[in-house]
Amino acid sequence: MSADMDFIYGVHSVLETLKSGKRKVLQLLVEVRKRNNAVDKIILVARQRGVTVVKTAPGMLDKLCAGGNHQGVLLKAEPLSLLRLNHAVELSRGDKNAVWLAVDEITDPQNLGSIIRSAVCLGVSAILLPEHRTAGISPAVHKAASGAVEKARLVPVSNLTTTLLTLREAGFWIYGADMSGTPIQKAQLNKPMVLVIGSEGSGLRKKTAEHCDALVSIPQSGGGVQSLNAACACAVLLYAIGQKG
Repeated sequence: MSADMDFIYGVHSVLETLKSGKRKVLQLLVEVRKRNNAVDKIILVARQRGVTVVKTAPGMLDKLCAGGNHQGVLLKAEPLSLLRLNHAVELSRGDKNAVWLAVDEITDPQNLGSIIRSAVCLGVSAILLPEHRTAGISPAVHKAASGAVEKARLVPVSNLTTTLLTLREAGFWIYGADMSGTPIQKAQLNKPMVLVIGSEGSGLRKKTAEHCDALVSIPQSGGGVQSLNAACACAVLLYAIGQKG
């Protein structure tokens, strides 16, 4: 993937990108031997949008996708449009129930993709992505998110701590996910809010946790499993937040 082009593969991600119409699609590559009903639908939508469809020889997509599960289709598209922080705040202005999400050192593409997918499904207004020590929006993230990247409001930030302070000044409450926190069912949550999810290995950084208004956790019954991974924990917490209203 070059700096001025995104490679998007997998039937769900490709189809959602085509249907969203949010960015210019340059080309659809199709591996002939992978043709099926899902791929035929993608070809139809691509042609309806005026996208050039190119049939490729076996193995070409494997190389372009670096071994990723492309399912026979790959899009070459213009880079994803990301939001500036002040624009995202403006879009949420007046929404007293807004829930934002921030990731703190989520470096695994599968985790980040799953987190974005859960966030979109569960009504998150914006997702803060630190520019350092966080997985970028790579083809693998697109694949794991199953098209949700096209529907998300993604906000790159240079410094998460500074951003959280800025959002607090804008009226947001900051809550960090941590096993030592108050069980989410018992926590008093105020909105608009930002939920911060830390890495699987070490959780929230100490500096990040210090800038949270409170820490929240998921009660677990044990059964030999030490903890949920970051993506699963994020989905559970977002669902619980939604249930609390």
